[in-house]
Amino acid sequence: MIPELLTEKLRPKDLKHVILPKRIKSSFEDGLKQNVLLAGSPGTGKTTMAKILIKGHPYLFINVSDESSVDTVRTKINDFCSTVSIMDGENQTKIVVLDEFDGASDQFYKALRGTIEKFAKGTRFVATCNYLNKIPEAMRSRFELYDFDPINKQEEDEISLEWKERIGRILSAMGISHNESDLETFSKKYYPDMRSALNCIQRWNIDGLSELTDSKINEEFFVNEEIFDLIFSEADPVKNYQLIVGQYSGKVDEVLNSLSSDFIKWISEKRPEKQSLIPAIIITVAKYQAERNLVIDSVVSLLACIFTLQQLANK
Repeated sequence: MIPELLTEKLRPKDLKHVILPKRIKSSFEDGLKQNVLLAGSPGTGKTTMAKILIKGHPYLFINVSDESSVDTVRTKINDFCSTVSIMDGENQTKIVVLDEFDGASDQFYKALRGTIEKFAKGTRFVATCNYLNKIPEAMRSRFELYDFDPINKQEEDEISLEWKERIGRILSAMGISHNESDLETFSKKYYPDMRSALNCIQRWNIDGLSELTDSKINEEFFVNEEIFDLIFSEADPVKNYQLIVGQYSGKVDEVLNSLSSDFIKWISEKRPEKQSLIPAIIITVAKYQAERNLVIDSVVSLLACIFTLQQLANK
């Protein structure tokens, strides 16, 4: 059994090992020169790039989905930017990483605008997001945007080939034999989400899988199945609250998105007698997704959504 997550164990530590379009790699060969917003599909290396860019610099790393209050800007970020350390040196550029930036509240965005301008001389901001449309235009204009998704077929072909080759090497290193056809099938299923692919490979390793087969690849696996089961169980408000706050507070967008996609597949496969609920479930989830950025604490949105779905499922 692997003692640590593959997603961390195999996270690239320098630019040359990140699977990215050449246009992005070349932009960062000389380090970070401006505020940048790294956008793109989940698992494409945005957080990895942010961690590479902070090497050698004093930095502050904030997961905005967890820390989206005005106080985070007024105290934590402002204090970091304004404090001068003898160890840092007077001319050392500081970097603030805002991971999952699309999970911020409107109040957070408004407070941050002035902070970025105030500390423009000695601080650079690196933000990552999956859903660019959730970030206000007034906020986006303060960053140089880098889209991690391929913008043409040539980029798509180059990246997908490099992606597949890396997956093949990882499978071999984990002792999972495979042929070219099965590797191609697996790659098409998970590309470009390297994180999900590695999580799947790790699960297979824990289960003792030694050979990759077509049937194994197509075996449906639901990342948030614990939440799906919870919705169809008898509601226990205290236990629900403890589970969601304890394990999913940093994954609000991920869970909400899975409730509108994977959850529907899960119902069709494992609770077919409940398929009549699908329209009401989609409407409910859409409502909470739309309201997601209107609340100060995003976990409250997720809790409310799950409690509402429980009421639907257990009528």
